[in-house]
Amino acid sequence: MRPGRRTGAGTAAPADEPQAGGKHENQAGTGDSGTGDLTSGGAGAGVATGGGRHELVVPAARRPDEEIGAGQEARKATAGANRPERAWPRPGSCRVITIANQKGGVGKTTTAVNLAAALAQHGSRVLVIDLDPQGNASTALDVEHRVGTTSIYHVLVDDQPLVGIIHAVEDIPLLYCAPATIDLAGAEIELVPMVAREGRLSRALRAYDESQLDYILIDCPPSLGLLTVNALVAAAEVLIPIQCEYYALEGLEQLLRTVDLVKSHLNPDLAVSTILLTMFDGRTRLATQVADEVREHFGEVVLESIIPRNVRVSEAPSYGQSVMTYDPGSSGAVAYLEAAREMAHRSGPGQPAAG
Repeated sequence: MRPGRRTGAGTAAPADEPQAGGKHENQAGTGDSGTGDLTSGGAGAGVATGGGRHELVVPAARRPDEEIGAGQEARKATAGANRPERAWPRPGSCRVITIANQKGGVGKTTTAVNLAAALAQHGSRVLVIDLDPQGNASTALDVEHRVGTTSIYHVLVDDQPLVGIIHAVEDIPLLYCAPATIDLAGAEIELVPMVAREGRLSRALRAYDESQLDYILIDCPPSLGLLTVNALVAAAEVLIPIQCEYYALEGLEQLLRTVDLVKSHLNPDLAVSTILLTMFDGRTRLATQVADEVREHFGEVVLESIIPRNVRVSEAPSYGQSVMTYDPGSSGAVAYLEAAREMAHRSGPGQPAAG
């Protein structure tokens, strides 16, 4: 059982305490594949109902330099939070970014969730697609993903529309999630006999109106199987989290070779646009050496921001939150905020400058 939810860096609320505006009121209906229409427009609530039909409404994104009031209280502990927060630049078109590394435990899910939360808090409309059967991104965003929940599995295997499974994330108005369930563990076997199995997710995204979003972040499993290949085919960018330890560098060559193969045969637009150094322990010389080697080899694609080891980052998912809302003043939250800021001010490959 998950501990009680926690707001900011305060004390946890009892697990059985009723929550105003519970998450089921902020979710699109998932029982039918076509019951959720994601429509751009007014800055209303995440879900509008009319005639028994549930429609997930994407609020209008905030303009650059527009002051942001929502979420300000949750970020008071952040350095400089007494100054007005302003929206970051938005990309000219939706950036689809796959977060991949076949090594487990390097921070893929943590990176996906916290970058998405930081971008949404600063005016961008963000969708997280959980492509890991463990469903950890869904857990961290407090989105329902029990067995029987309509999920990304049904999109890949049953051709259900992506819009029908998207949930609004409670507490972060511009953030959405397409959850994963344990059913996804068998998807790779079920996909094998299908035609164009590597492009199932790409086809689902093409059928979806991406113009309503600024970012789509795809959280991958720790493997280079069909699920990860689907994510690479669907995206234009790859973000690779690299743990600042020696073992994290092993296997990186295989990942880059897979990216090159996908680029050559399936997705010529694919590029490694971002590398993020995670789990940095400044007390060890090895962490500094690994960071220096990665920067020397990959150059400008490595973000200046480095994510330190931080217990708050590990605790946040157990409360169904990102660290950005769980403890925005922690070193982990501040580091992810800066990493997201860097990403927002960078242009994706082949895109005009963010504005």
